[in-house]
Amino acid sequence: MSDIKKDERGFSPVETVLVIVIVAIIGLVGWFVYHAKQNTDKSLNAANTTSNNAGPQFANSKKAAAASNTGGDTSNASLQSDLQGASSSANQGSKDLSAANGSLNDKSTLTSVPQ
Repeated sequence: MSDIKKDERGFSPVETVLVIVIVAIIGLVGWFVYHAKQNTDKSLNAANTTSNNAGPQFANSKKAAAASNTGGDTSNASLQSDLQGASSSANQGSKDLSAANGSLNDKSTLTSVPQ
């Protein structure tokens, strides 16, 4: 019932080496992608930390209370000028955002693609 010759059984050494090479290539590609992802995550985390530290630093209420207890400059005029500066910065940001939205809504800058 079996028509298999003696030399046709199992894998040949060439087939075995070929399978090992293919598995090794797949493993190396996976290793490379994994390490590239890890390096990207590290650099993004470092950039995120740097950008978070570069923003404005606001004093919390404990620091403000400590400053007032130690004779820091927390006069009403100083606080009002700080508030006005923050308000003007917020207004400028709002104007910039409105300008950006206006340019996005400007249909004259859109180009149509011929079909």
